[in-house]
Amino acid sequence: MLNPVNRHARLAALHKLWAGQESALSRDALHGLLAHAAAWSDWPLVHAVGSRLAARSELAAEETLHLIDACRALGKGAEAHALASALVGRQPQHAELANDIGAWLAWRQRFPVPGTGAELALEPLAHHHARDFAWQYSDPAIAALCCLPVFADALDWHRWLAELWRQGRRLLFAVLHREWGFIGCVNLTLHRDLGFFYYWLGRDFQGHGFGPRAGQLLLDMGERAYGLRSCYAKAFDTNLRSRRGLDRMGFADLGMRGAGDDGNQVFYRRGPEQGRRRTVEELHGLLESMDASVRPARPSARRHADTLAACVRR
Repeated sequence: MLNPVNRHARLAALHKLWAGQESALSRDALHGLLAHAAAWSDWPLVHAVGSRLAARSELAAEETLHLIDACRALGKGAEAHALASALVGRQPQHAELANDIGAWLAWRQRFPVPGTGAELALEPLAHHHARDFAWQYSDPAIAALCCLPVFADALDWHRWLAELWRQGRRLLFAVLHREWGFIGCVNLTLHRDLGFFYYWLGRDFQGHGFGPRAGQLLLDMGERAYGLRSCYAKAFDTNLRSRRGLDRMGFADLGMRGAGDDGNQVFYRRGPEQGRRRTVEELHGLLESMDASVRPARPSARRHADTLAACVRR
């Protein structure tokens, strides 16, 4: 049984095998490696091995489907479409697959092209990422710390994703690592020139700086393509790793907590300097527009007077 707990260790062993014996692997070993990589959704390895077999004209039709899945998961749209079109020429029953890929490519054109880093790239989260998402989201701490849904099943996830894109206000991107593929998500909810940001990574990829680097790619795109001026975020006060990540992306702790039972959540802001009163009003307005369940605590009358005085001094 494939278990998310030991998945990364299994993948590391496969990668070591490929890196150490790539040129010496027999044809049967290559086919076996491709099958294992596909079963574990290791799309970078599927792409590497599948491309090697394809170059030798040794890729079977069912293995071509694995290579197409890898291309889609890694955002290699043109390659996926070319492979699917060639496959339809040999097996017309796959015409629907080629049409689906064409529709996905047309949908992707709605988004600006995000920047890429040395190891990371962003790709709009799509329905074909369902299994990749599930592998990394398997740790229940992710949903709890990020205040995200607990999905009943795959259909529940697909409905959630469709609704997010239908709303038209979110930029939800998969974080793709050059060696490991899908490792998490970054999200930016937009309202005029304001944004609200969150990110999460799978357990095996936390603590390596990937989150801030991926977040920076998304925030840069928001500023460049959508006129993002000011962005807010929040984290649980005990989630020191996430809070350090926000610091690295240029977010500043506002010294504001959630109201009532949400007092263990801390708000952050990134943007040009402005008065405290404007920040408070801006954040309240943004969360109200998002219909967010968490709102910042209102300052006491004394504290509000001090805030106004500070704004005047500015």
